[in-house]
Amino acid sequence: MSTDKSSSLYGQRRQKAQSNETTSSNLAFASQLSSLISQESNSTSSRGRQRPSKNPKSDIFSKHNKGSLKRAAADLADDNRALKQVHRSSKDLGDVDSATLGRSRRRMDEKARIYDDMKKGLYLAGDSDDDEQYDPSKPEDYLARLRRKEREGLVDFDRKHADEEENKQDLSDDDNASIISYEDEFGRTRRGTRAEAAEASRAIDEANGGKVGQERWRPARPENLIYGAAVQAEAFNPDATIASHMSHLAARRDRSATPPEQKHYDADWEVRNRGTGFYAFSTDEKDRAQQMEELSRVREETLNKRRSNKERLERREAKIKWRLEKIQELKSRKMAAQFMTDLEATVIPTDKLEQANKPEQTDHTEQVDQAE
Repeated sequence: MSTDKSSSLYGQRRQKAQSNETTSSNLAFASQLSSLISQESNSTSSRGRQRPSKNPKSDIFSKHNKGSLKRAAADLADDNRALKQVHRSSKDLGDVDSATLGRSRRRMDEKARIYDDMKKGLYLAGDSDDDEQYDPSKPEDYLARLRRKEREGLVDFDRKHADEEENKQDLSDDDNASIISYEDEFGRTRRGTRAEAAEASRAIDEANGGKVGQERWRPARPENLIYGAAVQAEAFNPDATIASHMSHLAARRDRSATPPEQKHYDADWEVRNRGTGFYAFSTDEKDRAQQMEELSRVREETLNKRRSNKERLERREAKIKWRLEKIQELKSRKMAAQFMTDLEATVIPTDKLEQANKPEQTDHTEQVDQAE
């Protein structure tokens, strides 16, 4: 029986031996993984707002693009400089030598001369007046045509304003030059310009209709308005069209017997049992009349009872009022008697004291006389 290292015992595979050797790639991956785990644990434990670290560590998941932030900041700075115009004076720039100033002046003069040539069309080559003479095989003709179109596209604003003024003067001269016949406000036939004719027509309108010329936007007042009380004869004497229409309506009128059937007292026709004061009258006319008489009698009794109760209440209120007046009168009399008794009680004791003191004085005088 041959033995093989790769063969298994009893049909089971042999387990692979685990190697404990560590490589540099494994160590790098382990270190990166541990750093990521530590960062995640720190981020979850902190409750405040996350702040970017000054020196972030590079990891395998970060995008390697060095200098991207600096380039973005430079782009923003360039955009701001392009949008914002910065004016500087000679103090900020320092002294400029005469050579630099002369060179700048020569450049500005050259630009002004070129602009004047562009306005005059001197820089363009000669061209033909007829477009049909253009030959595609000749590039000079093609360039000449393009230059002619470019010259036609340029605008000479000075010439433009001058042409507009000339056109306005020509139009005014044409209006005044056309002589027509018109009638003035006095009925005289005259000859003049269109402007004079328009002024005369406005004067006629103002003389006839007041402010007709000034208020053309206002619609005219209708002439068939009715003011105040008026009798419309058309209601009694209609024309043929209205008479035929009325006859047609009369023909369609209901020709049933009048008065119609008394269905008003049928309680089953509508839902009325929930209404206030509902009473189911009989459908028979005699029974219904008897019920109405009974209701009228009850109504009279109710009114009489209300009237009697009202009279009884009025008599009771009058009696109560009379008793209150009597009680008030007795109360006032009692208060007056009490006042008189109190007044007598305060006045009588003083009189009695005066009477009691008089005999003592007489006895004292008698004793004095006897002693003398």
